[in-house]
Amino acid sequence: MEYIKKNCYLSDNCKLKECNYVNENDMCIRFFKIDFLLNKSLLSDNHKKGIRLILDQDGTDKLEYEQLSKIQDKIRPWVRRGNNLYLCSNIPGNGKTSWAIKLLKAYILSIWPESELSCKALFVNVPKFLIELKSNITKKSEYIDYINENVLNADIVVWDDIATKLVTEFEHEHLLSLIDNRMFNNKSNIFTSNITPHNLSAVIGDRLASRINSTTIIEFKGKDKRGVDIY
Repeated sequence: MEYIKKNCYLSDNCKLKECNYVNENDMCIRFFKIDFLLNKSLLSDNHKKGIRLILDQDGTDKLEYEQLSKIQDKIRPWVRRGNNLYLCSNIPGNGKTSWAIKLLKAYILSIWPESELSCKALFVNVPKFLIELKSNITKKSEYIDYINENVLNADIVVWDDIATKLVTEFEHEHLLSLIDNRMFNNKSNIFTSNITPHNLSAVIGDRLASRINSTTIIEFKGKDKRGVDIY
């Protein structure tokens, strides 16, 4: 029998020499659990795929990539210690979100054998979250309900595009409350933004900026790679 993995987005990280996973009707406990945990994290189908990040030819961000690779290799104890990370750059499209997703997925891949079927990691697109938060005032949002139900207990949360616009006092207090509670309870967070640390306060306020600036900060300076095949 010829074994086919081409339809399995986990094939690049699979050590099985033989795999009968061909489509969703085939059973693979590894695929089932990891896919369940990734769905619980709210990653899109495209984000579930393997990510191959590339450096600029001149080696810009090489040290930053190496630092993140070390975190990825030790992601489980890194998360267990409640570490936090701020990935930023004033240049869009140079790997911030891709690295955040890569680390989130690495954590799930490290815990899936013994993990219960619950939300262990969460990807929050902050602009979407704030739009839904505002709409939730007049019409109940399932997305906001889901975030509120899981954000404090998830082992790791990615807050993507945390400072894309000026936040209102209501938005600021809500975000601050969630992030404060997570940090107080030693829960890991990864923030991504196009705003560099010294400009954060002007966009999201002093208190929220202070929380984020207290994390490990990695700033990318590479070129925009959108449109480049990195998957």
